[in-house]
Amino acid sequence: MSNIHERPILVEQHPVTRHQYIIPTPTIDALMLKIKKLVRMHTPGAVIFAYPRFGKTYGIRYVKNALQYDYPGVVCLSCGTEAKKAPSEDAFFTMLLEASGHPNALTGSVTRKRRRLNERIAELVDASGHNWFVIFADEAQRLEVLEYEWLRDVHDCLERKGIRMITLLVGQPQLLNQKTALRQSNHTQIILRFMIAEMRFDGLADADSLATCLQGYDEAVYPPATEWTYTRFFYPQAFDAGFRLVDQASAVWEAFMRAHLKSRIAVPLEIPMQYFAHTIEIALETNMKHDMLDFKFTPKMWDEAVAESLFSEALQELYLGMPSN
Repeated sequence: MSNIHERPILVEQHPVTRHQYIIPTPTIDALMLKIKKLVRMHTPGAVIFAYPRFGKTYGIRYVKNALQYDYPGVVCLSCGTEAKKAPSEDAFFTMLLEASGHPNALTGSVTRKRRRLNERIAELVDASGHNWFVIFADEAQRLEVLEYEWLRDVHDCLERKGIRMITLLVGQPQLLNQKTALRQSNHTQIILRFMIAEMRFDGLADADSLATCLQGYDEAVYPPATEWTYTRFFYPQAFDAGFRLVDQASAVWEAFMRAHLKSRIAVPLEIPMQYFAHTIEIALETNMKHDMLDFKFTPKMWDEAVAESLFSEALQELYLGMPSN
């Protein structure tokens, strides 16, 4: 490999190899627009739902970064809810204190933890230059009524201080069942605070959507402030000769379509982001040894990458093994 094609870092250090990167998708872009509208309209909360591995957590990371870019200094907290036998007020407020970065999240009584949380958030928001903040609750279908009531206490306390709290519940479709159950049990205040809006986090449903994602690999650079795009890093010779991943959108879509048809699942093809990204990572790393000026991916290469991503196995679980709810 000539000097101009010599990679600036080891392959093992690249974010694609380490699975530590974010690229935009049509679904993420649409979600971002909806969340910005929530902010403008002073909507207090929303449900964001999707099946497992459709990229919810990945998308939320992107949205947090984008919010902080568009609203410099804005406070964005995130917490992951855990499965438990019964809700614990102490554990709940410890979780929120940890999400807020409080140094004493584990000590003190529940009363002290409640006070610390409200003071900590007020301090963060005051320093941000805004009068609102966003909190993302991941796997929110695990929350129980008592926990929603505790969260409502936080919302109301901060509202009295002039601070607007926007709560985004991120989880699986069971969240919609939970909303229905809350409505039937007359927990209207919980719905109005946290579930008034609904957003579905879709998978990738056509070649154009794939093209948007693939273009991200062609444009994102690492190391920062260099000309080493992700695609160029893995295929420097081919890239210099004009190779771009975006031109592979139809070929990648057709490979997923072939796998989908073999699975005999009677639903339209919708690719979870997790399996799309894993497929691209496998293809980039597995075939980089073939890099040359006239390198091209073959249908077989894409078929093998899709198979190694375990997309077909996941499809069976998602659409056959999961309850319809």
